[in-house]
Amino acid sequence: MAMTLFLASHWEKNGWAVMEVRGILDTGTAPELRDSVASVIKEGRHPLRLIVDLSELSYTDVDGLSTLMAVRTLLREGKGELRLVCPEGRVLRILQISRLAHAVPVYPTLGAALAVTRTAGADRTRGAVR
Repeated sequence: MAMTLFLASHWEKNGWAVMEVRGILDTGTAPELRDSVASVIKEGRHPLRLIVDLSELSYTDVDGLSTLMAVRTLLREGKGELRLVCPEGRVLRILQISRLAHAVPVYPTLGAALAVTRTAGADRTRGAVR
């Protein structure tokens, strides 16, 4: 059975580009996410503020985690910012075990990710799930 990944069209909300990711993020689908994020970055304003909503993601492996870290690095190089949305569950546990949740702010809802403002020079954003 082929693994599938669904990427919803991104949109801007409160100055943030938002991308929904559904399905399975693994070796076979990680390039699709990477290409989609590259397109969003290319089309978007700079610095890009991107929220990747993983609420409907059922599983990710190390390649998916590596892709999310690569997205973080790419955005930081352009003075952008990445936030993840991931409610309780299997994927959040994977983010926590891998320590990705310590490198990228993770919020339980899209509303929570949009509501938090970042103070100048702050490395961490309050309200994130750790």
